[in-house]
Amino acid sequence: MLVDIESLMDAKMPLQSYPGEPWDLFVSAYNDSERVQRVFDTVPAQRRAWWVLPEYAYGSGEVDHLSNPICLSDGSEDQVVTDGLRRSGFEKGQRLCVDITGMMRPQIMFLMAYLKDLGCRTFDLLYTEPEHYKRRAETQFSIGEDVQVRSVAGYIGAHENDMGGDVLVLGVGYDHQLISHALQAKEAARTLQLHSFPSLSADMYHESILRLHRVRSELSRVGDEVYFSSANDPFVIAASLRSAVLAVNAHRAITNIYLTPLATKPQAVGFGLFYLRHLSDKSASMIYPNAKLYDRETSKGVGRSWIYPINL
Repeated sequence: MLVDIESLMDAKMPLQSYPGEPWDLFVSAYNDSERVQRVFDTVPAQRRAWWVLPEYAYGSGEVDHLSNPICLSDGSEDQVVTDGLRRSGFEKGQRLCVDITGMMRPQIMFLMAYLKDLGCRTFDLLYTEPEHYKRRAETQFSIGEDVQVRSVAGYIGAHENDMGGDVLVLGVGYDHQLISHALQAKEAARTLQLHSFPSLSADMYHESILRLHRVRSELSRVGDEVYFSSANDPFVIAASLRSAVLAVNAHRAITNIYLTPLATKPQAVGFGLFYLRHLSDKSASMIYPNAKLYDRETSKGVGRSWIYPINL
C-alpha cells in the first residue's frame, strides 16, 4: 500500500498571539484540571459551552456551578460529539474553536472527521500543556480494567484479506495498560512506534519509556521500527507519520495499516490529519482501546496554550 503525500504547510500558534476576531463558538470539555478551567474564560468568543463528558462520571451537583453545562450521555464518540455540537447550537459557517485538552482522543478524532463531512473544513483546536503530570511516571489516566479495542468512528477503512504485511502504528504514551490492549488486538501486525520527542519536557519522555517497559508480555514484539516526533505540534506529527509509513512500506509492502495514538492530545490530532488527508481511501483504520472511566485531574500547573488551525 503506497501513500501519496503532499506537503503540510499549517503551523501552530500561541493563544496569546492569536490575531483574529472572536470565535462564534468556543467549546471545552470540563474536568478538574487547572489548565482546562483557567483557559475557558480567556478565549475570545461570542458564545462558550462546557461539555461534561460521561468518561469523567460527574454528578449533576458537581457541575451546577458552571453556566449552562451540557451534560452528555454515555455513548460512542460519534454520539457524544454530534449531540454536543447540536446542543451547543453549532451551525455550519460559524467560526468554531474547540479546546481538546479535556476531551477523549476518539472524540477529538471523530470531531475532525465529522466537521470535514459537514463541509466545515476550516476550524481551530486549542490545547494547553501541563507543567507536569501529577504522579510523574505513576500517573493514571484510564481507570479500571474494562477496556474495549474498536475502530474510531469516521476512520474505518476497507481492509485486505491478506494480513501478511499488516502494520500497527503505535503512538507511545504513558498509559501502558492501553498500549497492552492495542498490541494484543493486532498481535499479528508489525509494530511501528512513534515517540513524542522532544516532548513537553525532557522528563516526560523518560516517564513514558518507563511505562512502556511495563508492557512485559508484548515487549518482544516491539522491534527496531522506532520513530520520533513532536509532542505538541500535530502538523509535524502528521509529517513524521508520512515519513515513517513510507519508510516501512519501502522495506516491506504494507497490506493493512492500523493507527493508535496513545500519547498527547495533539498527537491524536496529528494522526487524524494524516488519516483524513491521505488514508481515507486506503486499507487503513484508526483503532483505540476505550476505557469507561478516566481520571478527572492528571496534571499540575498550566503550561503553554496552542491554537491549531485545521484545514482539511
